[in-house]
Amino acid sequence: MTYTELLLSIIIVLLGGVGYFIKRILDATDAIREDVNDIKPKVKILWELQFASSKSPLVPNEKGADILEKSGIKEMVDAASTRLVEEIKEKAPQNPYQIQEYAKAVMLNMKNNADVLQHLQEGAFNAGVDVDTILFIGSLYLRDLALPEFSFASEDTDDVQ
Repeated sequence: MTYTELLLSIIIVLLGGVGYFIKRILDATDAIREDVNDIKPKVKILWELQFASSKSPLVPNEKGADILEKSGIKEMVDAASTRLVEEIKEKAPQNPYQIQEYAKAVMLNMKNNADVLQHLQEGAFNAGVDVDTILFIGSLYLRDLALPEFSFASEDTDDVQ
């Protein structure tokens, strides 16, 4: 065996070993991804319950009501309520829970507008929270505005899981 053949053999063995370890790392990463995906909804619920009651329907607790007042999100929702409710209607919700979830999605989408984002950031600063928090509180307010449009009242969500 020549020196070149020996070097090539060593390189091939090393590449095989590296490939083996990369495969193990990728497998472990997949397992971690699955665990994180399981944890995310649970963390979201815990986060929401900092600002809303745990009963159905979710309603802002004292901290959430303070955010609604200080952040200006209530006024922003009121000013755009017709358009925001229409966006919920476009998704054709079938029950109060879907209305609530679509209201969250509609509110989170407000971050994509640079002009609105500026106001959201100011409101978050004024309330001492982040933008997602005021959007969550705003989504509960929007949900309450939208429910009557679908012949539901806030009390109708008590049975929804």
